[in-house]
This record gives sequence, structure tokens and C-alpha cells, in this order.
Amino acid sequence: MKIISFIALVALILTAVILNATNPSSAGPFGILAFFVCLYVLFICLTYVVFLTSERIAAKFFNFKNSRNESKYKTYYYSTVISLAPVIYVGMQSMGDVGIFEILLLGVFELLACFFIHKRY
Repeated sequence: MKIISFIALVALILTAVILNATNPSSAGPFGILAFFVCLYVLFICLTYVVFLTSERIAAKFFNFKNSRNESKYKTYYYSTVISLAPVIYVGMQSMGDVGIFEILLLGVFELLACFFIHKRY
């Protein structure tokens, strides 16, 4: 948990530096890629911490027992898929106007990816 929090802090600092030090036209493709990668890593860490915390709360209050190794991997897979949604949304927003249809398609993509993880792992 400490390592994940440290990685999230580093990603947050790098994202803030990229946003404050450059603009998209001067950063170029590498700067934009670095921004999206840092944002993705930040969201992965945040969703993973939220999932682990909610799992611990559920285990404490509802006597929920699960195998820890399988649960950690599955939690990581879910967090990677779910954290991709805000990054895709920011990318779509930077390309143009995002309407309800695009948001619904993003939601369907997320549901299908989560369903795949549920069935596969």
C-alpha cells in the first residue's frame, strides 16, 4: 500500500509539472504521451487503493473471506480497466466535443472489459 501511494504521488507530481511547465503545442507528441501515461498511472493507483480499502472494510464488517493472491490480481485487473475510462474521456475531450453517445460507448466498453475480466479470472 505504501509503494502504491508513493507511485501515485510521483505520478501526481509529474502530471502537475507537465501541466504547469508546458503547453500541448510546445511539448509535442512525447509530452502529450507522458501526460497521458502519468494520468493513467495515477488513476490505476487511486482505483487500486480504493478497491483494497473497500475490500478491507467489507472484510471487517461483513466477515468477508477471500483468497488474497487471487483477489489482488483480480483487483489490479479491474483497476487497470476502470482507470482507463477517465484517460479515454480526456483524450476524447481534447479531440472535440463529447456527447452522450460517446459517453455511452465508453460505458459499454468498460462494461464489456469488466465482464471479460470477471469471466476470465
